[in-house]
Amino acid sequence: MAENVRRYLGQVAVNDIVFDCPRCGKSLAIDMRGAGLMINCPECRQNVQVPGVPLTQRQADAIQPRVPADDPAELSEALDASHTKIERLVASLEEVRERREYLEKVRSDNMARFELIGKDLVTIQNAMDRIVAVLQDAAAERPAKNN
Repeated sequence: MAENVRRYLGQVAVNDIVFDCPRCGKSLAIDMRGAGLMINCPECRQNVQVPGVPLTQRQADAIQPRVPADDPAELSEALDASHTKIERLVASLEEVRERREYLEKVRSDNMARFELIGKDLVTIQNAMDRIVAVLQDAAAERPAKNN
């Protein structure tokens, strides 16, 4: 599944799991079938566990006992249970979509902050370079001490 890691968020599909590497902070996205897997971060090469419920557990949760087709009461009960489960899943999906939207906004806001910080760092570095140059010029112009 490590090959399913999408290195750039521009390649994220609707059903992908989007998360950050806890070690280097790299934004990662992986197909939802990768939930629970250990992968190597493409940035720092460290093992990272993909968040979410593993596919095998989701499949086990989805297995339902066979309902006899000849008992209308049981069929009706199974249908009602299925509708209830669908409603819970739809609500859960909406919560996940809202959370993803929120996290994407936070990520976008943070990227804008980091860009501003980067610009400030360049300004600081340029100022430091000018200070070093002035100090070096001053040191070169200083008259040699007499013995």
